[in-house]
Amino acid sequence: MFSYFNPVDLRFGENAVSNVDFTLYGKKAFIVTGRSGSAKKNNAIKDLLSVLDAKGISHEFFSEVEENPSFETVDRGAELFKAKHCDFAVGIGGGSPMDVAKAISAGAKMGKKVADLYAIKDSISCYPVIEITTTSGTGSEVTQYSVLTSPDDKKLGLRTNKLFPTVAIVDPRYTLTMPADVTISTGLDALSQLVESVISKISTPLTDVIAVKGIELIKMSLPEVVKKASSLEHRSNVAMAATFSGLTISQTGTTIVHALGYPITSHLGIRHGLANMLTLCQIVKNAQRFDPERVKIATAPFGGANGLCEFIDSVYPKPKLKLSEKDAEIFAREIDLKAGQVLNTPGNYDFGFVKEIYRSL
Repeated sequence: MFSYFNPVDLRFGENAVSNVDFTLYGKKAFIVTGRSGSAKKNNAIKDLLSVLDAKGISHEFFSEVEENPSFETVDRGAELFKAKHCDFAVGIGGGSPMDVAKAISAGAKMGKKVADLYAIKDSISCYPVIEITTTSGTGSEVTQYSVLTSPDDKKLGLRTNKLFPTVAIVDPRYTLTMPADVTISTGLDALSQLVESVISKISTPLTDVIAVKGIELIKMSLPEVVKKASSLEHRSNVAMAATFSGLTISQTGTTIVHALGYPITSHLGIRHGLANMLTLCQIVKNAQRFDPERVKIATAPFGGANGLCEFIDSVYPKPKLKLSEKDAEIFAREIDLKAGQVLNTPGNYDFGFVKEIYRSL
């Protein structure tokens, strides 16, 4: 027996934003974007405003979202949402703006600081959220997760079905302007999530089908997009794989790979997808000892675990981090060994194992 619940209204394809009736969600939009301005460069904002203006819907911009967004940013956004009397949130960008849009909708609706939402997560209410992704990595447009950075620099995931977006818009054209480094880091994030969803102890036949297709799309098209950024066909394939990764982890969650990656990102500033790549192969090969069938399914498109690792190295040659003994211990102590990400990973993971993983980097 297995179940699958994902209530997001997904619109995938060119000009998808024009097929959404925004009047269903109110008269004023709160548009959440990153600081870089990439959503203007790729025309996502232009397309959105054209639709909103045609429907007589006003808007307020919140363009303060940083990488690894903070509790403080969410709280400022929620206060502005309320002060400007907005009706729904629109997150435009990669995982950070989309995660922040979810959290702002909850904080504004509940009238609470985001830090207070974790304890009551399953009883919160949210304003409608429309997500427009402009990268191909996190799949946040179809998940119930909002990953934020606490005041003590720890990445904390707020997870509840109440955070599922109302509508997800995936237009591959918006990824055409992504620079190569962002294309690689986000594409590998999607690959990590797809592989993790398959090896997870709570994978299902349905998530396997979706994930394996996504893995095949990444294998086929991520190297091609890096070579030829203007290929809409390959951009579409990677965008679809990223959305597939969100659809699968919305059911299975991620594994210890993500948990291990968070301290690397928080302390060293290495992008999330690349941080995952530093430990993915080690975890996959360890999981193979405990559940070889799961790993076989996940790595079949590459001909096995070694083929997966060779593919990753061909796209992103992993750097040596030269972590000190003290660094390895600090990072290891940040891993909650009782968290679902760890418990759902085939294998046994204690403090010594985790510390040795970091030492090996």
